[in-house]
Amino acid sequence: MHTKPKSLSSGTSLLAGSALAVALLLDAALSLNGLVPEQAALFPSAAASLEALAGSVLPPGRVLAGFASGIALALAVIMLPMHRVYRSREARLLQERERLAAQNAKLVRQAASDGLLGIANRREFERVLKLEWRRAARERQPLSLLMIDIDCFKLFNDSYGHQAGDTCLRGVADVLRNAAARPGDMVARYGGEEMVVLMPHTSLEGAVRMAERIHAMLAEHPLPFAASPVAEHVTVSIGVSSMLPVRNADRSVLVQQADEGLYAAKESGRNRTAVVPNLRLIAEEESRAWFHRAQGT
Repeated sequence: MHTKPKSLSSGTSLLAGSALAVALLLDAALSLNGLVPEQAALFPSAAASLEALAGSVLPPGRVLAGFASGIALALAVIMLPMHRVYRSREARLLQERERLAAQNAKLVRQAASDGLLGIANRREFERVLKLEWRRAARERQPLSLLMIDIDCFKLFNDSYGHQAGDTCLRGVADVLRNAAARPGDMVARYGGEEMVVLMPHTSLEGAVRMAERIHAMLAEHPLPFAASPVAEHVTVSIGVSSMLPVRNADRSVLVQQADEGLYAAKESGRNRTAVVPNLRLIAEEESRAWFHRAQGT
């Protein structure tokens, strides 16, 4: 009896099984993806012929092994490109997400800062004041504020021009940033030539020392102002307020008292600091009474 060589039989079995697996997978893929029916119909016939041939000629075990290897080969051929495309798309999506996150962070910083001075704007100051007021009330810690105004700034603009005025504002803002260097301190532009320094966990005495430091730094690094009636360099007047916040108190009183101190400093001759007398608890009723007195009602 003539028998096939073992190696040939084994190779034929694997080849037939692989061909059968590939035919079946292609048939399923084409059918699922809705390709041309005439093309898709060819593969069931081919698969059926290969299955009949394998059943009559080849050992079932080898056909099964070939079928399994064919499945693996077909999956590798199909899935590897898909995996590469998926990883490429995933990498692009991650890059785009990082780009959008960086852009959003930049927009948030721009919305919270003054475009000219590079310090916080008034909206950001109001937001942080609200948070710090609540924290100070919760932790029973003092909260202090400096209200700062450049002396005779209109005269400075009239004497040197608005571009020089912008340079003056940036110079004063830089001094405030360098003076209030603690992580929790905040420097912000309140409006026009007015700026504020918000200092959590700072007593009235600490706030006064900060004001004195600002005066000293402006004198050590003078911005020339020959037309000033106060000094030969740019000076500031500072109002100081310090409170121990309570939960139901009106935080605007802290700003109002600092503004009152600023007014007193200007009335006293400028280039100086005026202090709201003492550290105290401000209840809601007292806040309203103070506001009505200030409004003359």
